[in-house]
Amino acid sequence: MSRKLTLMLIPEGGDKVYSRTISSRLFKLVVVLTSIWIIFLVGVTIVYTRLSVQASKSAMLQEENQRLREYFARVIDIEKSFKRNQELTARLAEMAGVNLQKLDEPPEIEFDSLDARAPDTGVIYHPMTSAESTLTPEQLALQRVPYGRPLYGWITKTYLDLNDRGGQHSGIDFAVKEGTNVAATANGLVISAGWDDELGNFVIVDHENGYLTTYAHNKTLLVKKGERVSRGSVIALSGNTGYSTAPHLHYEILKDGVPVDPAPYMD
Repeated sequence: MSRKLTLMLIPEGGDKVYSRTISSRLFKLVVVLTSIWIIFLVGVTIVYTRLSVQASKSAMLQEENQRLREYFARVIDIEKSFKRNQELTARLAEMAGVNLQKLDEPPEIEFDSLDARAPDTGVIYHPMTSAESTLTPEQLALQRVPYGRPLYGWITKTYLDLNDRGGQHSGIDFAVKEGTNVAATANGLVISAGWDDELGNFVIVDHENGYLTTYAHNKTLLVKKGERVSRGSVIALSGNTGYSTAPHLHYEILKDGVPVDPAPYMD
């Protein structure tokens, strides 16, 4: 004969007592099922926690892999940019007649005082800047070849020669907001800086090797005629002066008096 268990529920007031009689076998079955359910819940919790940790680690690894891919992409871009700069430097050196192998050789030139020479020769000269005086002749020649952009902006109009449809446009137009710094693209001497009805406020730099560069439609000029400038020197602030319908910079390069396309000279 199986034993029985009686479960009693007595309210606080004691008005009515609730009781339930169950067999010991049923009680044991309930205990076993409850234990199994608790073990199941604990197991599910452990598995869920481990999966969450693994998912978090996987997300971190994916993020790290993405950063590595972006890093290597930047490295590749830098390598490509370096290669393009090398190729452009070689082209500029060829244009300037410079032997690149001599750039690393120390200069073997003794300079006498230019002040002492001037009265004897009767030549009017413009002293080199302190930066130029430390360069070898080959390096100086490269510094005087236009290279890079005078500023960064949207190119709204490219160079067109007389044979192109739409007529001649002897330079490149950069759309920028007024007041953007305009930089010289090579070392040289400012031979003209002023106002022109068509060009507005303009600067012309003679690079003393057959190259001239023109920077037009500026708001403000920061250099005067007779000043020496270096590549990267800010010579004006862009504007919307002269024959111009919107703020932009008109940039020209002349070689031996003939307009040439600035695009091959830009990085």
